[in-house]
Amino acid sequence: MNRHQPLATAIALLAVLVGAPTPVAAQTTDLDTAQVALQAADVTPDGRLTFSGHGFVANEPASVTVEDDQGGIQARLEPVNVDPDGQINTVSVSVPSGLVPGLHTLRVVGLTSGRFGRAAFQLQWQPPTVHLNAYTGKPTHTFGFSASGFVPGEPVDVYLGSQVTDPLTTLTADGRGEVTGHDMPIPLINPGDYSLAFVGRSSHTPVTVGFNVQGFHPWVVLDSYYIPPRTDVGFEGDDFVPGESVQVYLNSRLSQPVAQVTADVDGHFTVRNAFGLPDLSGTNELIFVGQQSQTEVTATFAAATTMPPSTRN
Repeated sequence: MNRHQPLATAIALLAVLVGAPTPVAAQTTDLDTAQVALQAADVTPDGRLTFSGHGFVANEPASVTVEDDQGGIQARLEPVNVDPDGQINTVSVSVPSGLVPGLHTLRVVGLTSGRFGRAAFQLQWQPPTVHLNAYTGKPTHTFGFSASGFVPGEPVDVYLGSQVTDPLTTLTADGRGEVTGHDMPIPLINPGDYSLAFVGRSSHTPVTVGFNVQGFHPWVVLDSYYIPPRTDVGFEGDDFVPGESVQVYLNSRLSQPVAQVTADVDGHFTVRNAFGLPDLSGTNELIFVGQQSQTEVTATFAAATTMPPSTRN
């Protein structure tokens, strides 16, 4: 038996009898042993953490981290060096990516002495913003955008018009809450003014911007407007839907097409000797119908009453 045990027991008993608190093990109090000060305690995701410190050991290196309210490390910044007088002169670094809005702690630890200091800062939430590289366009044409202010890592749905439809695309915000898009195709919808909406699935805070969808206004010109029978017909068209097939009818859409062409990526086509004109007289029409847009363009021409010399008997 420990010879001091009776004395300890007696002390404890006396404490109970007189109402004195029973001694307990000392709690670990994580008190700062150096001082760190932030120039601004409220920052934004695109801002900077500007800080200074003192009370460290001269010339020692110091680590810099960002912690959550439980002391868990959220980001590691570049180490700094302490000056010969034990101070850390003003240091300015970008706010680390991936931090969510709320309270965070900047912690600086001297790697030789173990001395540390902390300073709390509030990461402010910013309403999302969006910028387009074009605010108007035609269906099947493309546009680009950049947006910021979303929760880092959250999916962001992009809608054009009514949000009950499927999104144009879904992107994931990067560590700074930003999304970018390139060569986004405009769907084949009616001309008009629409809202382009960006909705974060975690933040549920949409940002919208106006977007105008232009219509197509196709036109066609013929190589000639006075065409003898059994002569090849040529034509040129523009401002059709890029890549769409265009069927060509003679006088009526109830007949079979006499030709079919495909618009290029600019909605243009040029065809020489598309088909031979049958025996006709008087005024006639070529009807051009875009298969995607269902746009109809008519070109009127006159059929010559005599055949060209090369076709006479």
